[in-house]
Amino acid sequence: MKTYLLSCLLFYAVFNAYCQETLSEKSNDILLENNYLTTIEKEKFFLHTNKTTYYTGEKIWFKAYIAEGSSNKPSMNTTNLFVNFYSPEKKLISSQLFYAEAGFAHGEIDLNPDLPAGTYYIDLDTNKNRNFKSGSVVPIQLLSINNNEVTEGPSYDPTANSPQAIYEPNYTMAFYPESQTVLTDEINTIAFTIQNNQVPVKASGTIKDDATGETVTRFMSDVYGMGKFNLLYNSSFSAEINIDGIVKKFPLPIASPLGFIIQKKLQSTDANTTSISLKTNSATASNYHNQSLILVLHRNGFTKSIAPIEINKITTNYQINFLNENLFSGINTLTLFDTNNKPISEYSFWNEPKNIELDVTQFQTTNDSITLNFSMLNKLADANLSVSVLPAATISYNNQHNIITEFQLKPYLKETGFGLAEYYNKTKGNKHSMDLLIQTAIKNNQFLNNIKSEDELTFKQEHGVKIRGSINSKDKDLSKHQVMLSSTENNILLIKPLKGEKQFEFDSLMLAHPTKYKLALLNHKGEFEKASFYIYKDFITYRPDSLLNKNVPTYNKVGFETVYEIDEEYLPLLMDEEVLDEVLIKSKIESDKEILKERIENKVRSKGFTKVHIPDEKRFVGADLVFYLRTLPGVKVIQDTRFVSLVNSRGPGAGSLKKDGQQEQYLLYYDDIPMNDHSELLGIQMFDIASVSVNPTGAGYGIQGAGGVIHIYSKTPEMMKGIGEITNPDIKVSETEFGFSLPTETFKNAEIYYPNQSSEELYSSIDWVPNFYLNAKTPNYLTISTKKHQNIKLFINGMNANGQLVYKMVTINKESN
Repeated sequence: MKTYLLSCLLFYAVFNAYCQETLSEKSNDILLENNYLTTIEKEKFFLHTNKTTYYTGEKIWFKAYIAEGSSNKPSMNTTNLFVNFYSPEKKLISSQLFYAEAGFAHGEIDLNPDLPAGTYYIDLDTNKNRNFKSGSVVPIQLLSINNNEVTEGPSYDPTANSPQAIYEPNYTMAFYPESQTVLTDEINTIAFTIQNNQVPVKASGTIKDDATGETVTRFMSDVYGMGKFNLLYNSSFSAEINIDGIVKKFPLPIASPLGFIIQKKLQSTDANTTSISLKTNSATASNYHNQSLILVLHRNGFTKSIAPIEINKITTNYQINFLNENLFSGINTLTLFDTNNKPISEYSFWNEPKNIELDVTQFQTTNDSITLNFSMLNKLADANLSVSVLPAATISYNNQHNIITEFQLKPYLKETGFGLAEYYNKTKGNKHSMDLLIQTAIKNNQFLNNIKSEDELTFKQEHGVKIRGSINSKDKDLSKHQVMLSSTENNILLIKPLKGEKQFEFDSLMLAHPTKYKLALLNHKGEFEKASFYIYKDFITYRPDSLLNKNVPTYNKVGFETVYEIDEEYLPLLMDEEVLDEVLIKSKIESDKEILKERIENKVRSKGFTKVHIPDEKRFVGADLVFYLRTLPGVKVIQDTRFVSLVNSRGPGAGSLKKDGQQEQYLLYYDDIPMNDHSELLGIQMFDIASVSVNPTGAGYGIQGAGGVIHIYSKTPEMMKGIGEITNPDIKVSETEFGFSLPTETFKNAEIYYPNQSSEELYSSIDWVPNFYLNAKTPNYLTISTKKHQNIKLFINGMNANGQLVYKMVTINKESN
């Protein structure tokens, strides 16, 4: 048997020029003509929650990871992440928008105390992802404190000794040829699954020749109901298993006289390459003689490499070598296409990812805290982690999801009946187990209806929100008018011309919700003009599904479908709101100006020597800060086109003259930050200024303040909190109706009363750290307030910029000092 060696992607120098030239000439044409392949990048999602079981009245704290489908690298192009919350009936309860930055987002979902118990669902989605209907749907168990009866048991565990099924036995056996092809007169590798009412079954049996009745080989499934065997196909065959004395017989697939088998060779000629074998029989070789077939390396249609193979009638074995660095991390698929772009053979295999190896050790302990050291053992790129800290005895985290299985397995596999995370953890992701899982559970490729670029997608990627509407003005000609949008809280100041006669639009706005923004009409001189604004309600294109129609992972619970009572002795309770005695507080009505002035005075060092100026916003609308400073007593502005200097107009005080006799400048602060170059004031508009305080004597600042001190305060959210908006009738003040939800900076536990220590160990949370930065080269310390918990459990997920992932569950037994 002659072997034709085709080396591609820089394997042998003699073939290098030919292979690269072939790819550059043909790859684009192949991609354009083939509906099976694409270069459109899909998003992948993973949601890490601090728990998976909650009580009504708690918060779901989460960290979302968004990655590129091809590389697992953080998605830099995703900003708008929608977190949709669905009821047990899969009806939409809420949809929140969170800002994703460099592939990460975090926040929380409030659980209404009135929600009934049951399984709820969190769906991560983007507008672009609506084209593919993929994403991550995470089931969340919600328990009601007012209802001690829970009607759902734990997720299916195939390794547990479960009770017998209450259903009638229904054993099935499915077969999965290695390349989706069974070829006559060739040794074929056949994977299989055995299930009873969709529950995996560990069993053994025989393969028998239908013609002779002889046993040709034996097989055995593992605890997950999977296995494989090799068989020379020169007849028809059946599998037999004996269950409690009853023989079950299942016919094997019928062999085809024509076809190709793709296999990954166990040994490669080079450590840096992966060798692929393409074998066929003489009949097939003759049938495809002189035809150029295309072998494509892809994942879910996203193409990485293309290798043309010229078929010769005397050659039945071909070898193709791929550089390991050009393979996908995790699952890879090889599809062989004929000259009509029809797939005729397909094979998927596991390329072991290079994930982050993490070690977590105790560094220091106190009575109520512990400091842990996180170390990256294999020194890859720095990573961003999320860490859930729970009592070691917790029953509030089912651990059915982690970032490795959600990114590297779940998007490409159909439902298995068992948890992928549990399978991955038990098998440690070894090659044999992963290849077997892939062969029995790989999804059929999703066709994209000949869509070849993102411009052709129905739903485009969105960035930020938009505010658009129309204007009513007494002026008929608005051709030279502009609309100004500003928001101090969101640090936004934008001016745009009108679209058409009276329409305006601002897009890609990073508006938090709830916040306020202002709209104003500017004439050709930049002056405000009276106008009324009508704002449209289409802030975004994205619309969540009112009914959840994405695939929800289910793990068979046969034998676990129980109704159990929670012992009241261990049941936590929401703390009742404390009823306070009514206290009469004598207060005075203060104007916004007085409130702001008091806040400024509380910041200055010498109240008696400082004059606080609150600008009249109506009077100084459209003015800049330098103009306003000229109007203040005691302030002299020296200015040319690019230079500004503020000096004391009342003459130099003691020590305020420089050696050359010139007057010392005011010591200037902007939001309490020194501004040494007064020219930086140029261009600052009064619209953003809350107050200017002038201390002409410099009292309280020593020799530095000899020329006097000026403090300028802008309208920061902290400064303007609770203070009404400006009263200029020409400016419309609006509140956001939709925008980005802002995450809470610090984790805070719900106000829940635990009747005893055991109850707290089972149900409580200790801490949640959504953003922990792991430096690859140094120790990384995390201090956790453990309170009275001696043993804790950490659930850690994370990724770095190279798409390398980390998942680890760690139990820490707190050591005494």
